[in-house]
Amino acid sequence: MITPSLKRRRRMILAYVLIISAMAGAVYGGVITYTLSRGDAAPEMLTDIVLGTLRGIVTGLLIGGLIGGFDIFLVNTGRGGLRSLPFLSLVLLKGVYYTAVILGSIWLGGRLVPIAGDPGTGFNQTTIITVAASLLFAILFSFMIEMSQLLGPGVLRDMLRGRYHRPRRERRLFVFFDMRGSTAIAERIGDLAFHRLLNRFFSDLTEPVLAWRGVVHKYVGDEMIVTWPLDGSRDPSGAFAAVIAAHARMESLRDSYLKEFGVAPQFRAVLHAGEVVTGEMGEVKREIVLLGDTINTTARIEQLAKTLPAHATIASAEALAAAPPPAGITSTPLGEFSLPGKSTAIQLHTVS
Repeated sequence: MITPSLKRRRRMILAYVLIISAMAGAVYGGVITYTLSRGDAAPEMLTDIVLGTLRGIVTGLLIGGLIGGFDIFLVNTGRGGLRSLPFLSLVLLKGVYYTAVILGSIWLGGRLVPIAGDPGTGFNQTTIITVAASLLFAILFSFMIEMSQLLGPGVLRDMLRGRYHRPRRERRLFVFFDMRGSTAIAERIGDLAFHRLLNRFFSDLTEPVLAWRGVVHKYVGDEMIVTWPLDGSRDPSGAFAAVIAAHARMESLRDSYLKEFGVAPQFRAVLHAGEVVTGEMGEVKREIVLLGDTINTTARIEQLAKTLPAHATIASAEALAAAPPPAGITSTPLGEFSLPGKSTAIQLHTVS
């Protein structure tokens, strides 16, 4: 089950792909037609360039739509998608599909927008160049999707822009998702089954997080660390909505977990906000690292939460100040608590 918000997000990504594909096709179609028509008279050349640009747009939309839709809605659709195939099988499937789509789109584009003197889609220089350029675009698009999956949504963009090449101070809202009773579950079902369960657990939590524009920062054991920037680029109150949606999602999947693993995992969520230092780190394996007292405090709150009565969601006063919960979500004070290494007590609330 994919949330409606995540479906809208994926449709938006596909719309961007279509726009970029149409623009790239228009430029390529105009340039290649101009190159082939340089010996013609000016009126005929202009007509051919217009038709070539139009054909490029049509072909680009076909290639971008079919390949983009395939990667977004069939390959990267979470648990149960084609990504569950062995790596080599997925690569071969993509190669066959990409080639078929490109050849078919080039042929169809030529039929829909005919151009006088066009050499056609047989084995000729123009077709070879067009197929090569289309394959390069498709591979680049697939690579960007794969890197985004590896690093997390938005992280690849920040790395390409060099946003965190030098450390910078930022304010962020953090959510620590922690599986309850994970040690007992691992002992009960065994390490291999627990690995599968944990992978599915993180996948099922990720969908509501992405739907509410959270950024998955890191997996640490049985914990998933998620952040919302407090720079005005997105609504941080989505953190509370994401937690509530995640609880509802896990409850809806309870029977499925019981059938597959014999247990239905639950989680507690801890929210805290404050300043961190964000920057790239590492040489062989590069990643964006968040450091500072805010991270440490959130981790200590999460440890404290394990000793408190069974509250599913706990938020600090700083989290509530940074992102007031949306309508329908209420907070109840728990009191002040001392944390190891902290000179001042922290005010905590339950969220429901």
